Amino acid sequence: MTPYICSVPYAAEFFEHLRAASVELLEWFSLPTTIGFKTYSEWAHDMPIGVTEHYTAGISWQGPLRWLGDGPHKNKVSCQMLILDRMLPEAKNIYAKYSALKDLEVTTILQSDGIIPAWHAGWVNRLTFGIENRNAGRLRGSEGDWRWWGKGWKAKFPHEELGKTPILLDGQWWEPYTIGQIKANILVCQYLHAFYQREGGLDLRWFLPHSATTGTKSDTGRAFPLQDVRDAVFAQMPIDGIPWLQSYAANPTEYAQEIEEEDDALFLLELESRQAERMHGTLDIHALAEMPSPDLQDLVQDGDWKQELDSVRRALTKLGYVTGGHGPVLDPDTALAVYQFQKSMSCKPYDKIPGSKTQEALYRRLVDF
Repeated sequence: MTPYICSVPYAAEFFEHLRAASVELLEWFSLPTTIGFKTYSEWAHDMPIGVTEHYTAGISWQGPLRWLGDGPHKNKVSCQMLILDRMLPEAKNIYAKYSALKDLEVTTILQSDGIIPAWHAGWVNRLTFGIENRNAGRLRGSEGDWRWWGKGWKAKFPHEELGKTPILLDGQWWEPYTIGQIKANILVCQYLHAFYQREGGLDLRWFLPHSATTGTKSDTGRAFPLQDVRDAVFAQMPIDGIPWLQSYAANPTEYAQEIEEEDDALFLLELESRQAERMHGTLDIHALAEMPSPDLQDLVQDGDWKQELDSVRRALTKLGYVTGGHGPVLDPDTALAVYQFQKSMSCKPYDKIPGSKTQEALYRRLVDF
């Protein structure tokens, strides 16, 4: 299918219509109509160069909007957009008045007048547009009795009310994202990319999950098909022409498992013990009965970081970064990914060099992630 680039005027119309509809909806529910007071006057590069994807880590959609909006609490956080997992009847009636919103299948709320920098992800606030997705993220418990983090992990996940079955990935339960929610993320970001096309559009390398910019975060989590969403945005393909969306809609669990290696969890457990031995100087990797999995195996070895670059690239890709090239030459995309990782983990110096200190931080993040 031929790629398309939606026009700047049409993208502008989309955001204009979305903002007008959002104000109507927010006023209907007596919610703050603008983003929280913690904002910036301008972007670092006169425009957002990327997107940071978040989840709300909760069940309610109104609570996050009060928290992120310019309400009475005056929280020191803000975010430009919230994408729900379903279409509210009130929103459907309002959207019907705005022709540019016809392709939205779920309620999408733009809280800012114009696209202005918000306070949502630390050091990338003035670099990336923030999208919150209504999603609880990680869950605990067992089948039929899942809990989310509210009330000290005692709050029941209302799977029947939401019409959702949590998915099990790498031994961890997650709330799945709906197909309409994934489509809305793609659509919004395609319009955002087109809106700034005159300045070159967004940068693929700065389309990241929150976990890639802040080392203590896990959003958007394993259940969000980040790489495929990112590719769909920058390919500028019509939504109905993206084949993998059908597979995702049919079974989010199987789709998520297909894009991950089967032995990831076991490999990380193996890597944990070997890394601990290496750090204490007791590991002779050549004396092992079995070599580690080829994927990331060099992260347990000392040596010239240039010879370990392919392993570093694979590790960074798993964490949501964009890398390029192969072999011992540090290409610009991988160098930027290393820098982004170093910043996320406060791993100084931020020199774009994946030396032993950066590799140890990368190992720790992989195990935690």
